[in-house]
Amino acid sequence: MTSLRRTGFTLIELLVVIAIIAILAAILFPVFAQAREKARQTTCVSNLRQIGLGVNMYAQDYDEKMPFNYQYHWDAHGKQMPGVLDWWQDLCRPYVKNELVYTCPSASPHTKETYWRPPGTPNPLIRDYIANAAATAADRGYWPPGSKREGRVGPFTNNWNNDSIALAQIEDPVGTIAIFDGHRYDEIWALNQSDCWKPSPLPPGDKQFSWPGVVAKRHNDGFVATYVDGHARWLKDSRCGEWTIFAND
Repeated sequence: MTSLRRTGFTLIELLVVIAIIAILAAILFPVFAQAREKARQTTCVSNLRQIGLGVNMYAQDYDEKMPFNYQYHWDAHGKQMPGVLDWWQDLCRPYVKNELVYTCPSASPHTKETYWRPPGTPNPLIRDYIANAAATAADRGYWPPGSKREGRVGPFTNNWNNDSIALAQIEDPVGTIAIFDGHRYDEIWALNQSDCWKPSPLPPGDKQFSWPGVVAKRHNDGFVATYVDGHARWLKDSRCGEWTIFAND
């Protein structure tokens, strides 16, 4: 008498297989997500490296002056011309002509600028990257009492009654952040807008708390920045001294 051979799975066996697949998926999916984000991070570093080189090429062509973070246009009588506002991207565009370079692959949604766009330039302007602009007002930076660095001075400024920052003024080009991953449309003005800010030494209600943060840590809980000398890298956390032009801070 021949015995019958069993075919197929029992319910228990099927459930075990499903459980194993679910466990493997739970283990592998985060790994795949991290690998994908790592690739985006690498692209972002490449973008900001190209931008950093473009900023340096601009400076070499303009008497070693940094581009303005943004600049208004003025007529011959010193009156502001409405409808035209250049951002640093517009000034660096002759040196960095690929518009995709200004777009962070991990930014969602992308920050867009439509205000007073110059004719013939991209509108909206993608502004996933933000310039580290100068600020010297007392409410725009904080250092320990007695410090000589009471104001925070970045390598960019705006042309409202200002001259642009000269490379010679930047004491620490290797250690000074120029442009970085951001999530607002404007710029960084206050030290407490950076990720290094520690508000605990200040009393509650101090007006320095009112400045919104702008650093976007969208790459594996970190962000990418290019420095004044043109190199770019990923940072988990920054030092407050990296947001000023001063050496040894």
